[in-house]
Amino acid sequence: MKKKTLTIIFLILIIEISFAQRVEVKDYQVPISRAQILRTSAFWNWGQIGDSVSTNSATADLIFRKFYSSLPFAWFLDADVSGGKAFSKYSHDINIKASARKYIWEERDLFAFTEINARHIDYYKQISSSLTFGAGYGRYIDATALAKAVRIEEHLIKESVIKGHLPKNTMVKIANIIEREPEYEDIYSDTYETFWFFDIENEIKASDMLIGNNLGAIGILRMRQVLFGINERVNNRYYGWDVTFGTRFDLTRFDKGKIGSPNLNLAGRYSYPLGWKFQINTIGEIYSPLDSLFAKQITSNIGFDFIYELSNRINLVTSYKLGLQKPSSGTTEATNIFNTAFLFYLENEIYFGINGSLQRIGNRPRVIGLSMTLQYNLF
Repeated sequence: MKKKTLTIIFLILIIEISFAQRVEVKDYQVPISRAQILRTSAFWNWGQIGDSVSTNSATADLIFRKFYSSLPFAWFLDADVSGGKAFSKYSHDINIKASARKYIWEERDLFAFTEINARHIDYYKQISSSLTFGAGYGRYIDATALAKAVRIEEHLIKESVIKGHLPKNTMVKIANIIEREPEYEDIYSDTYETFWFFDIENEIKASDMLIGNNLGAIGILRMRQVLFGINERVNNRYYGWDVTFGTRFDLTRFDKGKIGSPNLNLAGRYSYPLGWKFQINTIGEIYSPLDSLFAKQITSNIGFDFIYELSNRINLVTSYKLGLQKPSSGTTEATNIFNTAFLFYLENEIYFGINGSLQRIGNRPRVIGLSMTLQYNLF
């Protein structure tokens, strides 16, 4: 069964890549890359046995991601907030991470960095926080603007507005114009859309691939749908990798206990779209205390995300997380969490999700879950 599933996934990948556009994600090279995401989702679970309510719980999640990357400097800000209520008991979990990096040479990807983490869970006495200093190598690029250009191209070909796939240079120029939306809005205010679309249309005209004298009403309509998320959504696209090596200092602990030795930390991440419908993200870290327990007490975490656009309105999102905790004595405990979800784009950045999960922590029994959620993307 596993072999058949892997074969099907492999064939889908081959088909998608075989029919790819002329332009590839690595063709999008920009001196400044930036992105931000803010989304929230909610879940309510209610059950009754006879005349008694057995389950009555609600949870809400908020996810925020923002990054800025230029040749000399980059910074990242991540926040994960969740809260819930089960009968009369409230709970929350807040996790915030901020990091900054300075590239040593503009033409190379070597950098120095600092990172601070803070987390609070309702039943602990105080915030747990840590500070990390170190060095690393690599760079991340947000190629969402190019993904939007590719989606526009698909619509224009389907509607017979253009003759076929646009040249690579044209696609990159269109993506650069899409990326500059805030600049157009600052200059032209409420009328910026006219000038923004005009410049995109001129690039298409310059390629000699346009059928007719202009994009026409249907061409403008398809562009608006893609650029403003009307009836469809283009997922964020990232590519690149980085590896960091540093020393992590614990500043405070949940239980107000004594601060232990600093930890040697090694971390890495990788993102890449396969074709223009798949996105793969991976992240991993490992750390160990810098004292007599070095290499004897080890904590490691690995995460993997797979996103596939089944259509302009349906996404398949699968994730797997593996955590390993090796104490100085005793057996290693593993945490396995697998989630998969179908997200259906409804309207105005609202998604309906059907989620399935499988969780196993150490030798504890497996936990299998099925839920339905509503998700709203603020931006």
